[in-house]
Amino acid sequence: MIDANIIVSFLIQAEDTDRAKEILHDALEPVITLSVLEESIYIGLSLIYGSRGFRLREDIKKDMKDDARKYMSNLRTLIDKFNINIIHPPKNIEMISDIITKYRLMPNDAIIAATCHHYGIRCIATFDSDFKRVEFLEIVGSSL
Repeated sequence: MIDANIIVSFLIQAEDTDRAKEILHDALEPVITLSVLEESIYIGLSLIYGSRGFRLREDIKKDMKDDARKYMSNLRTLIDKFNINIIHPPKNIEMISDIITKYRLMPNDAIIAATCHHYGIRCIATFDSDFKRVEFLEIVGSSL
């Protein structure tokens, strides 16, 4: 499983960009959820526009910056180049709720963890230390 922070770090120069590139080049059968895709778009556009939430929405409505268009194009290219599959999360709300409670995760992270559990995915590529609390996941590619 590839987390959004890996994707964003790959696409937008950051402290972890080189590590994100290394991780994606080494990934075998990488997958993301639709929520990871959405989060990757939201965070990337937030960084480009320098705004979040309703402000970001209004900024995008006014003008789609060339940098934003390029980011979206690069995201599509990244998904194609690394053959990243988008998989559906489980429909088991109880599992997601239990993971939120047991591992003290935010909802989107819990959906990622539940998806991994559902599909038997044992490795997650992330820079998010919250996943350290999830005993059935091995964090790949970070110094956490």
